[in-house]
Amino acid sequence: MTLLTPHLVGITLKKEQKEKEQKRKEKVEDRHYTIIKVARDEDLAEQIGKEMYFDLVDHDKVHAFHIQKQMPFTQFKDVVAKVFRIPVQFQRYWLWAKRQNHTYRPDRALTVQDEVQSVGQLREGNTAELKLFLEVELCLDLRPFPPPEKTKEDILLFFKFYDPLKEKIRYVGRLLVKESGKPLEILTKINEMVGFSPDEKIELFEEIKFEPNVMCKRIDSKRSFRDCEIGDGDIICFQKSLQNQCSEQYRFPQVPSFLEYMHSLQIKLNKEQEEQEQKKKEKAEAHLYKIIKVARDEDLGEQIGKEIYFDLVDHNKVHSFRIRKQMPFTQFKEEVAKEFGIPVQFQRYWLWAKRQNHTYRPIRPLTAQEEIQSVDQLREVSDKGNSAELKLFLEVDLCLDMRPFAPPGTTKEEILLFFKLYDPLKEKIRYVGRLFVKGSGTPLEMLTKLNELAGFSPDEEIELFEEIKFEPNVMCEHIDSTLSFRGSQLGDGDIICFQKSLRNQDSDQYRFPEVPLFLEYVHDLQVIKDRFPRIQSLETYFQGRK
Repeated sequence: MTLLTPHLVGITLKKEQKEKEQKRKEKVEDRHYTIIKVARDEDLAEQIGKEMYFDLVDHDKVHAFHIQKQMPFTQFKDVVAKVFRIPVQFQRYWLWAKRQNHTYRPDRALTVQDEVQSVGQLREGNTAELKLFLEVELCLDLRPFPPPEKTKEDILLFFKFYDPLKEKIRYVGRLLVKESGKPLEILTKINEMVGFSPDEKIELFEEIKFEPNVMCKRIDSKRSFRDCEIGDGDIICFQKSLQNQCSEQYRFPQVPSFLEYMHSLQIKLNKEQEEQEQKKKEKAEAHLYKIIKVARDEDLGEQIGKEIYFDLVDHNKVHSFRIRKQMPFTQFKEEVAKEFGIPVQFQRYWLWAKRQNHTYRPIRPLTAQEEIQSVDQLREVSDKGNSAELKLFLEVDLCLDMRPFAPPGTTKEEILLFFKLYDPLKEKIRYVGRLFVKGSGTPLEMLTKLNELAGFSPDEEIELFEEIKFEPNVMCEHIDSTLSFRGSQLGDGDIICFQKSLRNQDSDQYRFPEVPLFLEYVHDLQVIKDRFPRIQSLETYFQGRK
């Protein structure tokens, strides 16, 4: 360990003190300053169709000015003139406004009265920022000239051009038009924006909103802008008319279909980005949290015979809780109660253990002493090799009306067994439940209960097999119903597979008449699938080998 000398300690403390003082100073200054974000045509052209597709601009990516709140707006225009080289007399500013449909558009031009105020007075509400659109008119030689006079009859519209062949949309400019005028009257000007011939047939669409869904409607060129409910800040998207073309050659022949596609794509990308950021965050905070995977009867019933055949559950497909390491286990139980709707008093948890034969089974219930520990301490109890996770089995007992009741008291004499039912006719195996039995008892004494689990008549003759292991080979042995569970070496977490007895039937009618044969068959299928992942249907493969 490196020891810091008094000199180095002094330097470090001075540096930290200087940083704190700078932050304090900036915080004080923030009260006297406002951020003014100025968007221009150049920003719209740079962003639309590249970084964004809806609305007009991302204000976080435009030029921002840090201005004293008391500065007169006329003086701020001088600052802008220096930065953008646009003389004051050629500048006209528009305030932005958030609409009810969540779009954000230029709403009105600043008046002479507005411009004699301070920038602090012009801010939107109590926000620390002021967002503006700077309207600048340019000659053909790109020299600016004074903006045309705007009357109440004039409205400012923004235009985007869509190319269905390239599947690209871009910003091409803006126009001041008369509200009483018609789109038909400005088609020549719109064609001029993109270099089309004056008589090129084009179709116009209004981009209305994009959240929660895209709304982009065709514009009737013969109706006035007022009748079309088009006003300041509205966006018109246009494209060449496909009237005399086969639209099927395009994936997205018209603006609305393209915008809907981009909206869906953005949702997908945003979701992926959020997931990546969440993963990064979780990775950075991993040392503070535990992942607790809780398996329940519902998981066993859902997976066995469908996704898995051996053991009891795939823990990667059960509900996971991300819990702070220091949380008491009793508090974690409350989290489970909220998630599963199982009151705390009806929950009993079992720790899992990996056996020497590579199976993974519940080994014992948590004790009252363990439940008052933190989840981090419990992790060490169950598996010291992997402290990142804690795997549990949640035992919940239900009445006939599916209401939970308190788990029964257990003694060292009782063992928890899990049961799978095999049907040789359907060649299916499924989970049917679990039972507590006495180690000194015999399977013969619980046959009625097993028949009840399977929905058989009480006196149905059944055969029992213990599923012992499946790696490297399947071991599934017949159980002598007259021997005690202890005598058959059965204990907590063991699995008993059972089926109807075939004693009085011709077993040749079945491909796999008994559980061991079926499990060996499934094991072979899984081995082949692991070795030859390109094989889509293992069943078809085996039939072809006959």
